[in-house]
This record gives sequence, structure tokens and C-alpha cells, in this order.
Amino acid sequence: MRGRFRWEVGAGLLAAIAAGAAIYVAVFSTSRPVTYVTPDLVPISLDLTSRGAYRPPAELPAHVSLPVPYTSQAPLGNWAQRQHTCEEASLLMVDLYLGGNHSGAPIDPRTADAGINRITAWKPAVDLTPAQVGQVAQKHMGWTYQILPADRPHMRQELALGLPLIIGVRTHGLGNPNYPGYYTHHEQAGWSVSHYLVVTGYGTSDDFILNDPGITRGHGYHITYDQLMHAIDDLDQAYPNLNAGRVFLVLAPASTVS
Repeated sequence: MRGRFRWEVGAGLLAAIAAGAAIYVAVFSTSRPVTYVTPDLVPISLDLTSRGAYRPPAELPAHVSLPVPYTSQAPLGNWAQRQHTCEEASLLMVDLYLGGNHSGAPIDPRTADAGINRITAWKPAVDLTPAQVGQVAQKHMGWTYQILPADRPHMRQELALGLPLIIGVRTHGLGNPNYPGYYTHHEQAGWSVSHYLVVTGYGTSDDFILNDPGITRGHGYHITYDQLMHAIDDLDQAYPNLNAGRVFLVLAPASTVS
């Protein structure tokens, strides 16, 4: 998170997700939740030119919710010093999830703060493009990455395969009224700023589920697809140096076969 935001003051080789890891989905034919088991996580080819053996489920579930652990970007409440650590918090959440933490629970604040500090030391700049975020994950966390179009089919496919998405947006473009100054300074510079968050699932009403590290009440926030696209477009217009278009970043183990 950037700008003079008026914030609230107050793993070795990382393993692929096992076939037994479950995510919860609802199907159109019944109102009773059922368990959907993800397939083995297929590595991304190191040449990044194709997804290789990646295949979507034969039929995408109607609803997916990945139990990604959550932290804000200021887990100790020190928002004034944590205005630029949304990349770190987003990477930490995804790294822990892909490494096997499927609790879906808040990360211990001191553990999260230490993880954020570690990732900060790896950043090549204060504000990163999606490609730079992926490069940090590849160089320092052992994952490789791909940047894919942020359309409904791609987003739902990756989530159904058990992969959280990292997306760059502008904060107040998300339409979340919990952001400071949302009503009085809506999308004003210094209040509405560039930001990264994690998409952890999708629902049956054209909505997506966020782990948004930009506010303390950002865990499990639901947003419509159109509103999320507006937040991406809003970022591109306000921060042309970060403009990557409507895309998202996905991390996965790297294949040893090119």
C-alpha cells in the first residue's frame, strides 16, 4: 500500500498440494455443501510458455473457497510503517498456503510480521509490478510464476485447481466501505492507493472472495467480478507505471523438465 494513507491506528523444497487437500464447494443440484478434492498440483514449466499438463476439472465447481491463511500488511497494528507491504503480505499468505498451511485462519501476528520483514528485504523497489512480485517469489521462495488474463474462466480454473491468485488493484476501487476515508475521500490520491491482495475463491453470484491485507477486516471479503475489474482498471489509470492490464499472478512449483 502506498501514499500518505490515513491508516487505522489502532520450505527444503516446497511441496506441491497433495491430492487429498480439500476445498469446499456448493453445487447447483443440492443445497448441501460437498467436499471437492483438488488434483495434484502440476508444476509450471520453467520456460513459462505453456501450462503443460495443467488441466481444469472436467466441470468447474459452482463455488470454491481455498483455506488460505490471512494476515493484514500491518499485523502488529503499525500501519504508519506498513503502508508499502501489501506485496509482502500477499506473498506470505500464498507461500504459506502452497507450503501446506490450509488453516484459513489468521496468522500469528509476530510470525506474520517477521515474514513480512523478511520479504521486504527481497524487494527490488517499493512498488512492484506483477512480474516483479513473481520474480521475488521465484528467486527467494522457490516458486515459479505465470501472469494470466483476469477473465472469469482463467480465474475460476486456477482457483478450482487449488491456486490462490495475486492481483494488483487500487484500494477504494474495490468498493469496500471499511477503507479509511471511503466516503469522504473516495478514490482521492493519498487515500485510494495502489495495492495487492489475494483472491481465495469464487461464489455462485459472479463474486470472488478476497484476502485483502489492506485493512484489518479484509479476511473473506466478497466482491463482484465487475467491481474487481474496476479496481484493476482504476490502478492502471492512476498508476501508469504499474499498468499491467487485467491480469493476475499465480505461483506454483517449478518443473525440472523444460
